[in-house]
Amino acid sequence: MHIKRIQFTVIAGLLLLLLVLPQLALADGPSISTVIPLDETYDGATIRWTTNTSSDSLVRYGTSKPPVQEKSDSTLVTTHSITLTGLSPGTTYYFEVESTDAFGTTTNNNSGAYYEFTTLSLPSTVYNITLRPDCGVCGFLLPAGVCGEVITATVLVGTSGTYYISWDSLTNVLVKFTAPVPGAYEVTFFLPQATKGFHNVYLVDAAYAQKGPSATFEVKPSATIAPETGPVGTNITLNGYGFVAGQQIQVEFKGAVIQTTTASAVGNWTVSYTIPPTPAGGYTFDIYAMEGQLRASRVSKYFKVTPRITVAPGSGTVGQTIEIAGTGFASKEKDVEITFDGKVLKEIAYAEENGSWNVVIAVPPVQKGSHIIDASGASTRARDVPNVEFVVNPGILVEPISANVSDTITVKGGGFALGETGIRIYFDGIDVTPTSITANMTGCWESTFALPTSTYGSHTVSASGDITQPAVTKTVNTQARILDIGPVEGAPGDSISLHGDGFHGSQRLTVSVGGVPASGGMPSQPNGNIDISFRVPKGSVEGQQTVVVTDEGGASDSIAFTVTEKTLSIIPLPISPKDSTLRSGMVTFRWQGTTGGTGYNYTLEVSGEESNWPKSIAESTYSLTKDEALPKGTYHWRVKIVDDYGNEGPWSESIEFRVSPIPTWVWVVVGLVVLVVLLVVAYRETKFRVTE
Repeated sequence: MHIKRIQFTVIAGLLLLLLVLPQLALADGPSISTVIPLDETYDGATIRWTTNTSSDSLVRYGTSKPPVQEKSDSTLVTTHSITLTGLSPGTTYYFEVESTDAFGTTTNNNSGAYYEFTTLSLPSTVYNITLRPDCGVCGFLLPAGVCGEVITATVLVGTSGTYYISWDSLTNVLVKFTAPVPGAYEVTFFLPQATKGFHNVYLVDAAYAQKGPSATFEVKPSATIAPETGPVGTNITLNGYGFVAGQQIQVEFKGAVIQTTTASAVGNWTVSYTIPPTPAGGYTFDIYAMEGQLRASRVSKYFKVTPRITVAPGSGTVGQTIEIAGTGFASKEKDVEITFDGKVLKEIAYAEENGSWNVVIAVPPVQKGSHIIDASGASTRARDVPNVEFVVNPGILVEPISANVSDTITVKGGGFALGETGIRIYFDGIDVTPTSITANMTGCWESTFALPTSTYGSHTVSASGDITQPAVTKTVNTQARILDIGPVEGAPGDSISLHGDGFHGSQRLTVSVGGVPASGGMPSQPNGNIDISFRVPKGSVEGQQTVVVTDEGGASDSIAFTVTEKTLSIIPLPISPKDSTLRSGMVTFRWQGTTGGTGYNYTLEVSGEESNWPKSIAESTYSLTKDEALPKGTYHWRVKIVDDYGNEGPWSESIEFRVSPIPTWVWVVVGLVVLVVLLVVAYRETKFRVTE
């Protein structure tokens, strides 16, 4: 029984040892084996080894011991392979390998002797050149003719010496290098400015003889834009590279061709353009290389339009009007606000379709010095709009800027000294300060005065204080005004009185009623007041009309007036002809009219079988001329009075008369009788003379 227990213990210990020993071995790192250098070439070799667990790979190598150069691979594998490049031909290299797994790191350096391999010797006749990359774009120019694109050339030379890398011809040298020994070299150079397509790159010696086959590099078209972002009005420059020589280039912005140009002999071109009013956002400049009327290729460049405001002028006084213009806002953007030191000063409905807006504001009463003007909208944030600094100098704001005599004028001062006293307001140099004025602790103040009696136009409002000297000024415009008219209605010829103020001083006035001029050369008073009388002019149209008063300087105002109708009370009394028969058509009409007055005319109306006409007569009698003679017939006539303003009286009663001329045969008989009588008288006279 005791023996069985001992056997069990021994067996259990052996099993435990079998489980622990592998773990103890793994704790020191992977086991490296089968280290072999393979595939030695002129400039490289491949190192391979195996491990018992998955681990990474690292090779330390060099031409001396211990090696100091490294190349690694973090991939966890059991079969390891590291390829070394850029080595010198015909040279012995020493190396060691190293792998690391989850339990540790193992280095195999061939027991301190290091592994080794020798690269192949390069024959003196071997030359080669390869490019990395082998295609690209110019991108941008460094100095003229040199692009910013860097190309790496890997060259093999069989002999030491001086070499060149040339472009498109053996003598067009890009870079020079010296090979102290045969081998592989990496040489970098900048891509030269060149046309679109494939170009040959040569390795040549000091005598410009080609060494080995050439490499090719493909140039592709490209463009640059500078700047890439900015507000409306930014002048951008587009440069194109790598296009076909002499090729027509079309540049489009927002779907419209903005410029056409031609690529140069080296495939480059330049276009300048000023960003027009455009809503905020990103836009592309589309560049087309044309082949006849067809678009062969396209290059696009991005430009971002940003919001901006401008303020003109950049400094001023309180109350001065300044113009603020915004561009690069959203199309038809709503709720655009202009702020002055963060406070909303003006709100406009919305921007225009092109994202622009314009507004004129008055500088508010603020302390003198620098202030910030900004703007924002429904979609444009204030922080995206660059602030504009505005410098405020002492000044005043006058409201309103146009007013009538006796209107209240408000004057707001700003930019004065803090707490300044002795502030006075003057109108055309006359003190109109109602009470003492003291500026507050921001240098601002406010007061009012009644606009004094003054002539039409601009007048100076100024203010000064104990410290603010000389006075700061602003202007206010006095407007012409008709105060009253009396009576408020009347007929042509009626006398009307009219009063007003604010006209030019001592100037001739013209008055019209419903557009019909009234007579008179009425002047305004020297102080611009008017106190005139005029008569409602002839021809004024009955009803509601407008009386307009204008002076020689153009100051004008109007007032409502009603033109009424007037009927004269005088009725002329017809005298002759009256119920009579007249033998002649050249009739003389007589009537009884007014006596002892002027300013009246008469309207005579004769109607009959062949006559119906009115006629204006100045006197109370009228005789028809031969051309107006009435033919035989029965007629009626009447008359009415009309004054110089066109007011009329009632017609008189209508009087009948007849025209009945003597028949012609009667006149013939009378003529014959007269002739016979004359003959008899002549005979008797002759007979008596003969007898005597």
